[in-house]
Amino acid sequence: MSIPLDRLYHFIEDIAQRIFKDRVIIYRFYPHGSKNVDDLHQLIDYTWEDQQIYPSVYCHDQEPMDYAYSKNVCRSRYALTSLSKTKILPFDPLPHFLRNLAVYEKYLLLHSEQRSLDVINYAQDQFIPVYWWSHAVIALDWFRFAQHVTLNRQSKKTFLIYNRAWAGTREYRLRFAELLIQLNLQDSCQTAVNPVEPELGIHYDLHQFKNPAWRPQTVLENYFPISTAQSHYSADFDIGDYENTDIEVVLETLFDDGRIHLTEKSLRPIALAQPFILAGTHGSLEYLRNYGFKTFSDIWDESYDTIKNPEERLSAITDLMAEIINAPPQIREKKLIHAREIADYNRKHFFSAEFFNQVIDELTANLTSAINEVTHTTNYQGWVDRWNKYLSDPDILEHATTQSAINVFNISAINHIKELINSKLNPD
Repeated sequence: MSIPLDRLYHFIEDIAQRIFKDRVIIYRFYPHGSKNVDDLHQLIDYTWEDQQIYPSVYCHDQEPMDYAYSKNVCRSRYALTSLSKTKILPFDPLPHFLRNLAVYEKYLLLHSEQRSLDVINYAQDQFIPVYWWSHAVIALDWFRFAQHVTLNRQSKKTFLIYNRAWAGTREYRLRFAELLIQLNLQDSCQTAVNPVEPELGIHYDLHQFKNPAWRPQTVLENYFPISTAQSHYSADFDIGDYENTDIEVVLETLFDDGRIHLTEKSLRPIALAQPFILAGTHGSLEYLRNYGFKTFSDIWDESYDTIKNPEERLSAITDLMAEIINAPPQIREKKLIHAREIADYNRKHFFSAEFFNQVIDELTANLTSAINEVTHTTNYQGWVDRWNKYLSDPDILEHATTQSAINVFNISAINHIKELINSKLNPD
């Protein structure tokens, strides 16, 4: 499924450049959704000279960040440990590779995480973090047609659960499926399991779990259909799934984690006006309420959202599901009527100008603050001193003298930047 997300980054570029009143260089992962540092590319091809004199925004706003991984990979591959030709010439666009080479000594890092140690680590390592909830705008695009859907409800199952990939931060989904079996909830759920992780091509029996508590001791495929869903299915919706169920149990990307990073998964039931239970990191429901959504604490127990221990939180969620199933039919139906009223409100709010403006205003305010901060990190004299030192190396001087391409450093570009810097240092 091809999603034209570059339009989103052009939109961000436009906001940033209106704030800065000049060019701002945007880097984003392509293909979209990648976490491979080699896939971080410029949105538009800028010259090497441009990269030295304009601020840069690195967009890591789709997937959870992994500071330790990025730091180790970048430094092991491209660390500028000497002035030798082999060390100075790559100039890969990643910020770790440009360290201390541009006029600006800090870079902007666009992210979608709260309560994040990775954000703190990046902030201590030449980055100015800029928070915004990217998946809110992405989901508005992906689920735009849900605004016009009228569901013909004929509920056959109580719970809708999309349980697909389980690698990395999603290992908990296997234990969740096992808890459903232990509580005899499987027949009340429209769901499936994928015993072979699609990304790894490995059965969960052979998988080395980061958290051993999530390893199931039950043969899950004996109780659930095998999932055949493709990786892009979370960006889509099946109307029949929502017509045939009452409540979606959302299995977010992050669960066994300290961060809050809500994706389109949490917004899919909202777009479809479906009541939901949210299996995310603690505080995820409060996060939604901060953006104007209502949750269901007046109808069922949402204290699971406050439980920091992930194993206890997961048990609380499945216990809540059992409580809903075991309630007398008349009471359950009365609660569902109330829950659907809240779900209708949430859908209207999701597709409202008020919600969109809240997300964009927050992005604009945070970008404005960060751009104001980065403009105070210029080190013009340091840039000149560094390049004077680099050009004293015969290999580097030879390379700079013989190069003419606009995407690599050369004497012409270096001298032009020096002239610009001199005009700033000596305006008279």
